[in-house]
Amino acid sequence: MKHVAKDHQVAQVHLQAAVAQAALGEFDEAERRLGVILTLPLEDLLAMAHTVAAYVDSVTMVTGSEFATGRPAESGESQSLDERVPPDRALTLRLMSAWSSNDATSFDALFTAAAGDSIGVLHTRDLFVYTLEVTEYRAASAVNPQVMVKPCARP
Repeated sequence: MKHVAKDHQVAQVHLQAAVAQAALGEFDEAERRLGVILTLPLEDLLAMAHTVAAYVDSVTMVTGSEFATGRPAESGESQSLDERVPPDRALTLRLMSAWSSNDATSFDALFTAAAGDSIGVLHTRDLFVYTLEVTEYRAASAVNPQVMVKPCARP
C-alpha cells in the first residue's frame, strides 16, 4: 500500500527541517525550505502560521504588545512601528503581538488580509523567516541546539 503525503504534511516536515537547520546555524539552507511552505493554500498556510507563532511564543520571553513596541530611535522621538522596521517585519511583529496576547481572531485577520494581497503575501514570508532567526539566536546559547525542533513539531 502506497501512502502519498498531503501538501501540508510535506510542508510540516520542511518546517521542522528548517528549524533544525537554523538551530545548527545553517540559516541559508533553512530559508530555502520556506518555498514549499509558502505554496500552500491559504487555509493550510494559516495553520502553519499558527504553528510558527506558537513556537516563537514558546521560546521567547516577549509577550503581547512588547513585540510591536520598542524603544524609539536614539533621537528620543517616538517612532511608529512602520517607521522603525520594514513592512514585512512590522506585519510579523503585529502578528506575534496578537498571538502572544491570545488574540487569534486578530492574528487570523492580519495574516489572511496580508496573504490575500499581492504585496502582503510577500510580507507573510517574514513570519517564517523570523521563526528561523529566533531559532538561530536561541540555539546559539543552547547546550543542545537540536532541542529547538521539538516545540516546532506541535500542529
